[in-house]
Amino acid sequence: MMKHIITLSGDIGSGKSSVAACLATQTGYEIVGTGKIQRAIAEKRGMTTLELNEKSETDRSVDDEIDSFVINMGKTRDNLIVDSRLAWHFIPAAYKVYLSVAPEVGAERVYNALRKDENNVSLELTLANNLNRQSLEVARFKKLYAVNFRDQANYDLVIDTSLSNPEEIASDIFSGFSYWLNEKQI
Repeated sequence: MMKHIITLSGDIGSGKSSVAACLATQTGYEIVGTGKIQRAIAEKRGMTTLELNEKSETDRSVDDEIDSFVINMGKTRDNLIVDSRLAWHFIPAAYKVYLSVAPEVGAERVYNALRKDENNVSLELTLANNLNRQSLEVARFKKLYAVNFRDQANYDLVIDTSLSNPEEIASDIFSGFSYWLNEKQI
């Protein structure tokens, strides 16, 4: 049976969450993000998500549990949009989408989001933080999984979100996904 799963990966500030919400409206699919997965695992372990994140710094079992959750979800669930940097890797049968964004545009989006858990006191600092975080993630995922999530060859569709709104991007993804599903059934 064919799975109806779309994975969204991408640059920081590329609009993954906004696009996922628009795409869910179009498809009726459930959105599952890394944050939701982490909260479920933290609850199962009797911890807060902050405690789980702190534990993951020194305990590989946290990453392993998250990865197992994503892998199992890809095997047992259907009609999903998975917002995660590595879901494309752990759910190979999914339609894999990468959202790219010009670093300055991504920084502006993150800065304007006023996220309480990030220290973005200026646009310049936000840009530096985003670039540093992205560099650390690339190195970490290469070390842990021998993959580069920014390598666009890993994806069925790559969209630059710098100049488009989430509704347009979601429509493009939905069109590509529909074509991909049709091709898989032939």
